[in-house]
Amino acid sequence: MRPEQRAVQLAAQHHGVISRHQALTLGMSADQIDRRVRAGRWDRLRPGIYQIAGAPHSEHGDLLAAVLAVRGTASHRSAPWLTGLVDEPPSVHEVTADRRTSARRRQLRVHRTDDLASNDRCTIDGIASTNATRTCIDLGAVLTESDLEHAVHRALHLRLTHVDRLIRRFLQLAGRGRTGTATARAVLVRLDPALAPAESDLETLLLKVLDAHGLPAPTRQFRVTVDGRTFRIDLAYPSLRLAIESDGFAFHGHRHAFESDRERQNLLVLAGWTVLRFTWRQVCSRPAWVAVQVRRAIERTAM
Repeated sequence: MRPEQRAVQLAAQHHGVISRHQALTLGMSADQIDRRVRAGRWDRLRPGIYQIAGAPHSEHGDLLAAVLAVRGTASHRSAPWLTGLVDEPPSVHEVTADRRTSARRRQLRVHRTDDLASNDRCTIDGIASTNATRTCIDLGAVLTESDLEHAVHRALHLRLTHVDRLIRRFLQLAGRGRTGTATARAVLVRLDPALAPAESDLETLLLKVLDAHGLPAPTRQFRVTVDGRTFRIDLAYPSLRLAIESDGFAFHGHRHAFESDRERQNLLVLAGWTVLRFTWRQVCSRPAWVAVQVRRAIERTAM
């Protein structure tokens, strides 16, 4: 087929909508595109976004045009409509795009971020969208607590996500300055009460657990140098070379942080340290078990 035929075919499969970038990629020239617009064969929906004349107008087409306009992903109030969490589309579509993208778009709300991972995305009816898990977390920034709770329960009922999956991704994303974190946490706490203390400093919680079970107080933020590199250990019994690390929000980070953390732990072990790691869920839900592990490590290293 000729490039223009391929362009029309692509648009037919995507609500009659095509972007200038897509048409150029298919081999059409800028002049060919402009001639079709001038002749009324392609209707201009947004800058660089067109609809084949005669194609029926639809909300899906409008949303796809918005997504293509910023090369982004349908999100926030638009994504729940696509995924079936709500029945009606929003009055103004919402799209998440790279931070470098201009946020000014006519009749479109653009959210800018650099933490939208590939496993946060899916494709619905030919439109790139955040999946139900990421959508529920993002909705904390634009919905009331009660409305968010309704959306989350509907996502769980439809089996579009799972409680553990929601909490795991929330912990990866939660951090200072993120809009909607408090609202999302309030809803998730009702699904899993063990998440409530996760707001606190896990080092402090660990200290309380150790004290409540009659264990000696460790040193906080102990500095140790290994192979010319200096590390800080969350909690340490220096004389026993016993390190205790709490895996809180920072642990659920990017691949670089994950790799660096493993390298650090290996260096400590090779230098004769015993390293115990406890997650937020273990500290909050199984404090007695945590205390037993620490007690056993103290007894073994003291021998």
